[in-house]
Amino acid sequence: MRTLRLAPVLLAALMLVPGCDNKKELTPEEIAAKLESDLEEAAARVRNNKLEDAEKIYLRVLETHPDHPKAVGGLGRVRLEEKKYEEAETLLAKAVAATPDDARLMYALGTSRMMQGKHAEAAEAYGQAFAADPENSEFGLSYGRQLKEAGSFAKAEEVLREVAELDPKAQFVFTELGDALRGQSKNEEALRTYMKAQNTYRSDKMAHAGAALTYELLGDNKHAADEWAAYITMDCCSDFSKTVAQKKIVTLEAGDGAAAEGGEAPGDEAAPEGAEQDQAG
Repeated sequence: MRTLRLAPVLLAALMLVPGCDNKKELTPEEIAAKLESDLEEAAARVRNNKLEDAEKIYLRVLETHPDHPKAVGGLGRVRLEEKKYEEAETLLAKAVAATPDDARLMYALGTSRMMQGKHAEAAEAYGQAFAADPENSEFGLSYGRQLKEAGSFAKAEEVLREVAELDPKAQFVFTELGDALRGQSKNEEALRTYMKAQNTYRSDKMAHAGAALTYELLGDNKHAADEWAAYITMDCCSDFSKTVAQKKIVTLEAGDGAAAEGGEAPGDEAAPEGAEQDQAG
């Protein structure tokens, strides 16, 4: 009976005796490897559009490593995909400052700014990406396009010529170059460039729109109307087609040209939605 009464006491004492701990402490190397593995997994989730899963991993990492550039930048990419562009810009700018040699991170920063209409700031980030990876025509094309959108036509021409030399098949590079030339009133050269664009990419409807606008500037209404007709054949129903291209044909065939459009200078018309798209790498 006495032994039975002591059993609970002995059991409690035994519980206080240190035993074998099955959970082995991780070495610093193992911790670093686990962190890298988590970040790679999160990046893969972003690529597979599993944004909620990726966000959970990044937030977990940031709890213990609040300034880790890969986690900050990764979360910025998540926000970019979620179209939360202002928050994405803040996170991506912080990550770029910590890793100034990451070209794709710079490109993502440029896209977050471009989507907010910050063309000059977007051009700056795209320019940094292109400088870090000068063989990437995608980076150069986005850089030149945003310079053009910011009104820096001469610099845009310089960059776009470089891209065209680097990769003549870069999508729509000659149309972008034509726009930059037209923006500087180099109309004859712009027209030749639009023709080259049409021959390079048969699907490039904006090469026809650019040529039409340039013909108008040169006072050639007949060829301008022909180019607008070619544009409409490729795009019958967008807002740009209905409010600009189709109206242009009517006024040009009436012989009034751009002056009939309320005095607007040709070339001021907005491009159709989706004509210019930059994507995060």
